[in-house]
Amino acid sequence: MFIFNQYRMKALSEASRIYYKKHALVMAVLLLICGACCLIYPFMSGLYLSYIIGMMFMICGFYTLYSLVVFRQQHWKSKFVSVIFALAWLLLGYSFVANPMVGMNSLSIIFCCLFIIGGVSRIVSGFTMRGRSGAIWNIFIGIFDLLIAAIWLGMNPEQSYLFTTVFIGLEMIFSAGSFISLRKKLALAQPKRLAVKDSK
Repeated sequence: MFIFNQYRMKALSEASRIYYKKHALVMAVLLLICGACCLIYPFMSGLYLSYIIGMMFMICGFYTLYSLVVFRQQHWKSKFVSVIFALAWLLLGYSFVANPMVGMNSLSIIFCCLFIIGGVSRIVSGFTMRGRSGAIWNIFIGIFDLLIAAIWLGMNPEQSYLFTTVFIGLEMIFSAGSFISLRKKLALAQPKRLAVKDSK
């Protein structure tokens, strides 16, 4: 994940700028391809997404068990919590791999909860910021988030499955646009050393 502001980009050396520009371009292309596949082939893309997410959960579970074997000097309470989390990761990952429809619907419920939390927090923030710039937009976006969550929760499993895949695809495309914008800003930013030389 790239987190840069204007000052950090200007402070980067020429080699660092080229390095991040290449990575931003690769990430943008990959996200565009994956996002387009999610929009064009939502059903198959949902299957692959469910498999990938399930395998990632299972890897987390196996890694947690592996850390228990390697770090044996832990307290029994921390070992117990680690075992619980490892089993939860493994069961969750297996459910995504064994039944992609159930896995994607579980993911849609998580997204809905995040939209509800985000919507409520934006509305509360908008009312506490009354009279300031951006307060009305916060309330408007919060209401919009709650409407999306309500529509999402009202869908049947098949519709929710497709909607979740399309939502992930759109998120990937918007993220690709962010990486393209970052690459352009990195191209325009001048390193500090070059800027000092030019000023002299």
